[in-house]
Amino acid sequence: MRRIKKLMTAVLLLCMTMCFAGCGEEKLVSEDFNRANIGNGVINPIMKTDTGYYYNQSSFNELSLHYYDVANGKNMYLCNKPECRHEGDEFCAATSDKYRVMDTVLYGGSLYISALEKTETAYEYKLLKAALDGSSLSEVITYFVIDNVSLATGGGGEMVIHRNKAFLPYFLVNPKNTEVGIGGVAIYDMESGELTYLGEKEGSLETKRERFEAYGDYMYFVQTQKYKKELMRYSYADGSVEKMELKTGFRGGYTVYDENTIFYIRGDGSEVHIFRSDTKENTQIDIEEWFGFFTEGEDGAQELLCSVSLDSMISDGEYVYIPENISFDRYSCPYQIYHSEGEPDTEYAEITILDKDGNYVNHVEVSSKKLLGYNEFFSLHFVEDTVYMQTPVMVYECSKADFIAGNADFKECYPLDINIRSAKELE
Repeated sequence: MRRIKKLMTAVLLLCMTMCFAGCGEEKLVSEDFNRANIGNGVINPIMKTDTGYYYNQSSFNELSLHYYDVANGKNMYLCNKPECRHEGDEFCAATSDKYRVMDTVLYGGSLYISALEKTETAYEYKLLKAALDGSSLSEVITYFVIDNVSLATGGGGEMVIHRNKAFLPYFLVNPKNTEVGIGGVAIYDMESGELTYLGEKEGSLETKRERFEAYGDYMYFVQTQKYKKELMRYSYADGSVEKMELKTGFRGGYTVYDENTIFYIRGDGSEVHIFRSDTKENTQIDIEEWFGFFTEGEDGAQELLCSVSLDSMISDGEYVYIPENISFDRYSCPYQIYHSEGEPDTEYAEITILDKDGNYVNHVEVSSKKLLGYNEFFSLHFVEDTVYMQTPVMVYECSKADFIAGNADFKECYPLDINIRSAKELE
């Protein structure tokens, strides 16, 4: 009898263990969106784990998932099938010629990919899920379908996942008339499986919703109608949408510092304002100290070389970063600015660092030419205590402390083994 009781106890414990393990696998842990680590349609956010880095083909290319292993310093396809040739067939977990990728995000211990599949009769927008160990690639949900194949050009904006909700922009246009088409934003609740939409499911292209940024129980976004831009926010509590009462002339560049503070760019790109949600107060901050590129005059005094229109900014919750001569929203390289005949005076971007009240902290010069020997496209990402610079061939890193101190001392972090557009193609 004692042996039978022991056996029954062991079986019960095993069942409980399996049950809890199953629950653990199904439970999706809520994560907050890192608004200082964004993709831009060409390059993914930095997708870092304890063992390495993940990245994917983007810019409407075929699926090509990769993993860089820090321990052995190797790049590999994210597919654990040793016999797989990674040629885009259904057998491979890392590659596919079936989908066109728009964006990839690391969330909840998996990679989520927004993609478009074109069949003979329809366009199907889908959210895919890839396991971090390369064991599987699956379809989570089809969030938009249209059978109008005359709208032959499709795409979408950057996907944002925050607190278990995925915001998935999409659009389709007529290639003969790009003003004709449809667009929208799907909202997928990853816990309940519910699918809703931000505005009309098949909305007009006259209204665009873009530049999504999440904080707390809100998802912020820019709503554009012709030449008018407004900052809106979606409430996680009840699904309502409200307009932020910014001053007229909002250009679309903004960042959420905290639940009560929004920095934004106004006018011709030479004004920075702060909006306080509780009081609805708008305050213009003084940027004269740092706005523009300066050169040393004959008497040693600093002279303004030129001013560059501001159009983007990001915050990591500690500082606000405002770039001049590049944009955080686009994959770009600095313009060449000439003070006199001969070599350009500037081939770098200048990142100004502000505190929560808009006070100047420091600035830092960032140059891809310094690292690669030529002026190249790049993007910047702030992840915990590290700043990353992504170029078409290599990702570099430097400590956030050095960056804040004005020293962009970037070192090689990991190479990229995918096809990314380079500035050399424009030469």
